[in-house]
Amino acid sequence: MQILHIYPTSRALRRVTQKYKEEDTLLPALMRMDEFEKRAILIDNKRQIDPLQRILLLREAAKFEAFEEMKFDVSLLRFFTKSDALFKFFEELAAEGIDFEQLAQADAYAEFGKHLEILEKLLSNYHTLLDKQAFTDKAFIPNSYRLNKDFLQRYGRIEIHLEGYLTHFELKLLEEIAQTNPLYIHYTTSPFNLKMQERFKEIGVFLSNDSHVYFSLSEKKVIDEVKNDASINAKVYAVEEREEQIAVAFKEIEQMVRVGIQPEEIVLILPDESFKEHFRLFDKHHNLNFAMGYNYSDGKVYKSLDALYRYWQQYDKESIKRLEAY
Repeated sequence: MQILHIYPTSRALRRVTQKYKEEDTLLPALMRMDEFEKRAILIDNKRQIDPLQRILLLREAAKFEAFEEMKFDVSLLRFFTKSDALFKFFEELAAEGIDFEQLAQADAYAEFGKHLEILEKLLSNYHTLLDKQAFTDKAFIPNSYRLNKDFLQRYGRIEIHLEGYLTHFELKLLEEIAQTNPLYIHYTTSPFNLKMQERFKEIGVFLSNDSHVYFSLSEKKVIDEVKNDASINAKVYAVEEREEQIAVAFKEIEQMVRVGIQPEEIVLILPDESFKEHFRLFDKHHNLNFAMGYNYSDGKVYKSLDALYRYWQQYDKESIKRLEAY
């Protein structure tokens, strides 16, 4: 039977596909991790709600008096742009198997008890509205799915090329799949993914640090392990102001290109994703390709439309000035 290879990102899939093309051989079955997760589960008698409807339903669910204490703008335009934070919060709780009671007991959230109660009410209202229309949402899938065995039976073996982090739900799902299909994982351990190593340890898979490992999740057994001797010859620069990092980065990129490094092989990694906006301002020649994408609400087109909308709604001096600015 066919072997299914699963990769974390589209970029990784493109890289693997290109490699097979260069070798002039048949492509194996390839799939992205998020697509595999969607196809590997079924939700009985319910449909996944589409992105537009979920925002409208959540806005409807927010129509209760206590929600006003959150100071959350529920006007249609603002809710469209800001509701993503609420969805991500609910999805993260579900993915990690944490309920509001557990969250309230955590020291970091002790002073936000009232807000947590409001958010719990919002989620409950949203769930009720979804049920009425036979919809489901990613925030509720971890508690209401079953395996799509017809899909999984197509493959005699599943190979996951894992990078980064698996949530509790994702690991639980893979464990369930590993009971029906031989499932193997390729992973590189390092001091930066000790938390993930601990999670594997909790389910009986013990991995050595700083190694390329290949193990069977079905048998909870390490099959191959190679020490990772790769190292980075790093230069460390100290600057007084945060913005000075931009000049240093562009200077280093220029030097790399001058010594013959292909521009497409140069990667600029930002610890803080929000800092990309600063780089974008100084990237006058559009040399950088921002892999994390753009926030459309920060763009000039969106801000111009927003200024026009606010002018229509308010007709005050502030909205006129904003409209003139764009």
